[in-house]
Amino acid sequence: MANKTHDFLPVEHHITLDNGLHVHLLPRPEFHQIVGVVGVDYGARDSSFMQNDKKVTQPAGIAHFVEHRLFAQPDHDAFARLSDLGAMANAFTTQTRTSYYVATAVDNWAPLQELLTFTQEPYFDLPSVQREQEIITQEIDMYEDDINSRVYRMILARLYPGDPLGLDIAGTAESVHQITPEQLNFAFAAFYQPQNMDVVVTGAFDEQKMLAFIKQSPAGQRKSEQLVTKITPTLQPINTDTLELELPVARNKVVLGQRWELDFDTMNRRDILKTAIVGSLAIDLVFGDFSPVYMTWYNDGLIDDNFSAEFDTERQFAYITVVADTAEPTEVVDQVSYILANLVDEVTKLQAYFELVKNGMLSRLINKLNELEEIAIRFEGQTFDDATLQVEIATLQALTFTDMLAVLKTIPASDIASIIIRSDMTELC
Repeated sequence: MANKTHDFLPVEHHITLDNGLHVHLLPRPEFHQIVGVVGVDYGARDSSFMQNDKKVTQPAGIAHFVEHRLFAQPDHDAFARLSDLGAMANAFTTQTRTSYYVATAVDNWAPLQELLTFTQEPYFDLPSVQREQEIITQEIDMYEDDINSRVYRMILARLYPGDPLGLDIAGTAESVHQITPEQLNFAFAAFYQPQNMDVVVTGAFDEQKMLAFIKQSPAGQRKSEQLVTKITPTLQPINTDTLELELPVARNKVVLGQRWELDFDTMNRRDILKTAIVGSLAIDLVFGDFSPVYMTWYNDGLIDDNFSAEFDTERQFAYITVVADTAEPTEVVDQVSYILANLVDEVTKLQAYFELVKNGMLSRLINKLNELEEIAIRFEGQTFDDATLQVEIATLQALTFTDMLAVLKTIPASDIASIIIRSDMTELC
């Protein structure tokens, strides 16, 4: 399958190999680099799944743990080897996806070979797993000391009660110490199957040679096995009572959230992408730095530069979060709650600003075309039906204000969850 959405961009090719591996070639011949990504449709939220009609539950944080340890090979460390080969490498885990990537010079494909090898060959020995438990525990403690990280997890726990979304992606100190080499191998076998993986390559390369290269790699040659069935947690009613607590913050802080209860199982995946773009655009329109609401609140001293509003969506979930430091937390909770509860009406009032906000968002996306890592890492695989950055841009370009309102009117949005953090500076003394 080939995609071309703009005359000034090359054709993008999407190929499924015989073993089920999804290959995505996004040529950018004007660059002097190649970025390759191996992405797995598996993340922190997937700790429970079905295998042979039986439910399996693994410790929280195991997807992140696999990501950390997969670089370790029996005779070398893949991260160190990639550095020795002159490549820049990294990896990250989200709630629904794990990604490994390398950036290398156009004439140096050895790092790509290493990427397509170590991601297919796990080696989890007990001593290294035990050492990793302590490393990840320190990472968890670090995030626990970060107030913004804590309150973000807290609002997700209010929006998604009993759901792994409310936990740190790394898990908890207790869950991490429950992880064994056997469980890591089990998780790898369950999810790191070719049909559940994407290989994305962007930059300057010969497409036929690159495709042949991937086919002959361990990723292209590995035999696929049975894939487990992911479980989407059943949504529970949110707690609409405002949670109030004291923490060592310089100013009072409020956090609000609202989930969008989309029917992900029946929606066209490109329509999910369009909805995600509409959500981000709507939040920019009503809460952006140049919106009338933001300017009024800022000028009145109700909020400061720490105010932020975001729309996030991944596989099977979508939500809005709003965070503000304020001297009047109850007032901010009331005003933000009203706007979120009446989002269609609030957006309708701002029609005159639509093109300005849309063009601002469009310019930010177009600017990302200059960054190979952004092109590759933004790719979400089957979540949005293999949509790439240029598909995002085309979808946004085609969006009208009427389209936006039509989408917003169909969204089943939840009630509002809210948290007020009151300053308790005594903990800092």
